Amino acid sequence: MTDTTDRCFDLVFNNAVVFDGVDVCNGTMSVGISDGVIARISSGQLTGVRTVDASGHWLSPGLIDSHVHMFDPINCVDEPSMARYLDETLPKYLRALLESGVTTIKSVGDPVPELIEARRRLAGGIYTGPNLLMTGTGISAAGGHPGLTIYGSNEWYRRRAVGEVETPQDARARVGEMADLGADAIKVLYQGGCPCHGGTDYLWHGVVPIVRLKRTALEAAIDESHRRGLKVTVHTFEEDRAIEVLEAGADGLEHGVVGQDFADDRLLELLLRNDASYIPTLWIYSTPASYRNLARVRDAGARIVLGTDSFSPEIRIEGIDAGYYGSNSIVEAERMAEAGLAPIEVMRAATSAAAIHLGRTDLGIVADGKRADLILLAGDPTANLGALKNPIMVISNGRVVHERGSAKSSS
Repeated sequence: MTDTTDRCFDLVFNNAVVFDGVDVCNGTMSVGISDGVIARISSGQLTGVRTVDASGHWLSPGLIDSHVHMFDPINCVDEPSMARYLDETLPKYLRALLESGVTTIKSVGDPVPELIEARRRLAGGIYTGPNLLMTGTGISAAGGHPGLTIYGSNEWYRRRAVGEVETPQDARARVGEMADLGADAIKVLYQGGCPCHGGTDYLWHGVVPIVRLKRTALEAAIDESHRRGLKVTVHTFEEDRAIEVLEAGADGLEHGVVGQDFADDRLLELLLRNDASYIPTLWIYSTPASYRNLARVRDAGARIVLGTDSFSPEIRIEGIDAGYYGSNSIVEAERMAEAGLAPIEVMRAATSAAAIHLGRTDLGIVADGKRADLILLAGDPTANLGALKNPIMVISNGRVVHERGSAKSSS
């Protein structure tokens, strides 16, 4: 609609083509931002303390990466090394995410004391970075993944970053602990990312023997999470395990099914029944079966969400390039398109669908009253995902946090 007021907003983008998180708006639009939120969307011109002429450019919700690990289990081995990481290294990684247009991340299994400290520094302006959501520790079997795998040689870190349980009572207690610490969701690791090795035993990357979480503990964790109003997303690898997770009421599958094609439609039916999300993490599990399974999830109409499983570049896993925060999110988007998703479907997975998965009605949409997390792009990302690279501007909570000077503005 045409704006009829003379209000002056904090920041205005005039004449932009807008992807609102679901569809492309007709014509060009102007967006006014004040106090960290989108305050007006208009077909006419708006006035701001800073006004950007976005003619020929595209405005989109900022990207959401729903599966990241932000800390370093290799080099953070005690309080002093962790303090250095918090002071010197983590700020660079958070900045890199913003510079790639990622304005919200969900940490799914990092050391809890440091997550809380990172949130404090972000809120206090000590850090500049994305909106940081967290599950806290991942809930896993004692002697499972990642306790004996990624964290196996670092007991100090392991105690801070993974909640190992054996009984349903243990699982409920861990959920309660994370809920009381302010977790935004709960992550359960039902099995390691590894081929089955008979019964409940697995070999992680063909080397480390680990065990799978008991189903009774899985069910207790999901029930307790739902009782506390928290969604549960679960790490799986095989189809049978993913089905068991969804039968128990899970709200999302992290990785989904990696090493085999879906045998039938049962998993797809359960995704739809639960209104659950499928987070394929193709950046790390780029297997032919992963691509084919993602295409079937799309065809079934289940929710697909972008998540990378990015981790600290210091970690070295055979056959996996650690990449870099932010750029991995763009690679994930491109691989989702290679699996057959249209660019606009990938953009939904990285914005509005991700917000639904996170349970956040204020994110992932360009609309009045929503949090002003936006990216300004030179091209149309709904036609070509290459347009996501090198955003012209990144806006986080209403503030320009990154720009490369291609848009004309006045103040």
